[in-house]
Amino acid sequence: MSVIAIVEAPLTEDGAQDFIKWAASKDGYAITRKHKGFEFIQTWLAEDNKTIYLHEKWASKEDQQAYLDFRVKGGMMDFLEPRLEGEFKVTYFSAID
Repeated sequence: MSVIAIVEAPLTEDGAQDFIKWAASKDGYAITRKHKGFEFIQTWLAEDNKTIYLHEKWASKEDQQAYLDFRVKGGMMDFLEPRLEGEFKVTYFSAID
């Protein structure tokens, strides 16, 4: 059964715009969509124009965690950390019906 991951990234306003540009680049979601278990991703920008939420759907929690590990090892946190204003967090959800 698929799993939903909600990623919360409280960024600076410039950081949020940098992330949006990165997501549209050849290094962004183009790579995400090719990763094992990927099903869906949508980016949301909160009313504060800073906090990014990612709504992701993966075949399994393990697939999403493997993808996140791939991104961390590839330097994603080096890109995000100077732009973060708070804690980067991932919450997982499973359907109950």
